[in-house]
Amino acid sequence: MNIEEEGELNNSVQVKGWDDYTSETLDHLWACVKEKCSFDDPEYRRESVMKHAQRLFRDARSKLKRKYFNDTRLKTKEERLKNKPSEMTKIEWKFLVDHWSDEKFKEKSKKASESRAHQKMPHYNGTKSFARLRQEIRQKNEGKCSRVDVLVASRPRKSKKAVNVLTLEKNTLAVDEIKKLKEQRDQGLNDKTDEQIFQDVLGKDTHGYLRAYGPGKSITQHIKVKPSRLDLSQELIEVKKKADQLIEEARKDAENARMEAEKAKKEAEAIRNDVDRKIEQNNAIWEKKFHQLMNFIKGGTYDDDSGNESSS
Repeated sequence: MNIEEEGELNNSVQVKGWDDYTSETLDHLWACVKEKCSFDDPEYRRESVMKHAQRLFRDARSKLKRKYFNDTRLKTKEERLKNKPSEMTKIEWKFLVDHWSDEKFKEKSKKASESRAHQKMPHYNGTKSFARLRQEIRQKNEGKCSRVDVLVASRPRKSKKAVNVLTLEKNTLAVDEIKKLKEQRDQGLNDKTDEQIFQDVLGKDTHGYLRAYGPGKSITQHIKVKPSRLDLSQELIEVKKKADQLIEEARKDAENARMEAEKAKKEAEAIRNDVDRKIEQNNAIWEKKFHQLMNFIKGGTYDDDSGNESSS
């Protein structure tokens, strides 16, 4: 859907950016979307749909600027004002030309261009949205999807269109290394999480939006902690993990000690029972001998253990 053609938005071209649209305007856009599309859970889908609409808005503005404002044949502001798109009014076009000619906007645009130029691992996802890609991954992985999964799925080249060879090589090496670490984990050779594998291969996240997950999600939203406290958070996770290991080891030691004590108790009971049995046997022998002796003293006969009898 072209958001520049949707009702009220068409009458609101005079905004510097998406954030300048009022909540009423965005509510109107969402109502238009729901009229044309069917969702199983509209409110759950609204955020992703609106973020997609925001990207469409930015792309439309970018194409407009590139075609009608950045034309190298246009040298002055007056020439750019005359180069008006046919679908816009003079007032609307003047607003955009004034906005794009502003020094603050130029500086911001320059920084954004420099930032994009520093991207080391651009995706090759084409027109497929990252939200759709994540959904496809979840369907294959029983509802699970990490940004490692997204990176592995979006960085390999899928067409023969020419790209920067060095960039493609970096993508390939990173994807291969990630796959290698995941295979080692499956074989029990490491116990790294997907996040740890990501950081081992690509380095720690520092600021801004989350890498390799698609637009619109910040590091803080994903990791649940501010980037400035990321190292501390990781240390706390490691400390907790170590504490859990020590607790488990102590539990096992206590269980082993209990089993050893139980074994020693059984052995002691067996020895005591054996001693009691031998004492009982000895008592029976001496009691028999005592009766034999008493019979002999009384003038009776004396039976020894061999069965022979003797008289006094």
